[in-house]
Amino acid sequence: MELRQLRYMLMVAEEKNFSRAAEKLYIAQPYLSLYIQKLEQQIGAKLFDRKTTPLKLTSAGEQFAQMARQLLQMDSNLLQQMQDFSEETRGCLALGISTARSAYILPLVLPAFRALFPQVDLRLHEGTSANLEEWMNQGVTDLTILSLPIRSDVFSCEILMEEKILIVASLLHPLAKRPSENDAPSALNLSELEHEPFILLQQGQTLRRIADSLFLQAGYQPRIALETRSSQTAHNLASIGIGFTFSTQSISQVNHTAAHPVRLFTAEPSYTRTIAVAYRKGKYLTKYEQAFIRILKEMLPASAGLA
Repeated sequence: MELRQLRYMLMVAEEKNFSRAAEKLYIAQPYLSLYIQKLEQQIGAKLFDRKTTPLKLTSAGEQFAQMARQLLQMDSNLLQQMQDFSEETRGCLALGISTARSAYILPLVLPAFRALFPQVDLRLHEGTSANLEEWMNQGVTDLTILSLPIRSDVFSCEILMEEKILIVASLLHPLAKRPSENDAPSALNLSELEHEPFILLQQGQTLRRIADSLFLQAGYQPRIALETRSSQTAHNLASIGIGFTFSTQSISQVNHTAAHPVRLFTAEPSYTRTIAVAYRKGKYLTKYEQAFIRILKEMLPASAGLA
């Protein structure tokens, strides 16, 4: 059964006359009459009492008309919803991001994104770097913000910013007394910290992989005082002298508080990590996904304070 059949039948029922219905439908009256006859044969019941003037619906016709109106309304609703989707004013954006990074990125970008697409549902998937890549491979996330490199080659990446790896020290430590120029982080060689304790993030997190690489270049195994999944915990413990830890300019901006002030140094050997937004190669980016990426590119370099 076609939707056109429902519309033709309802027009005859509304006009109670084949000629007027045919005129409104812009078709010939004999064709409309034949069309309704075929519909009646198809369903096995008479829809109109043709012995009366004006035409009346039979009992079967009344029931058919009621259901036909419901079906056409459902069709209209579906078309409207699909039009909304085609205009991409609503939808769902599944975003993969680390917990630490979401703390400083989302407050920057969400206000601008919500202003443009208030009906888009943003769903966060927060986890470690390993989690993020797994979710990308499984198709759980649409966009993922993470540090490069990515182990898989099936994803496209758009660079958001680059930031240097920093060493976080307690203000109580003698090294914190070193002078700095223009309050900018001065360099601190890891060779000077060979006998110092460190608070490191757990295995599987990007900063931990970077830290292990830096220690390898420095030529020693660190004294690990504690391992944690939280960069804020690492920052707070470093601030009270439990050990040194690693951070970045953007993460330290979130973790720094009056209760936990620290001294920041750029790490030597130096390491600059690249932050990117990734998605599967060949993926069609919706208008709101394109807008989200654009806002990220506009906001993040300024927030990081680094070229």
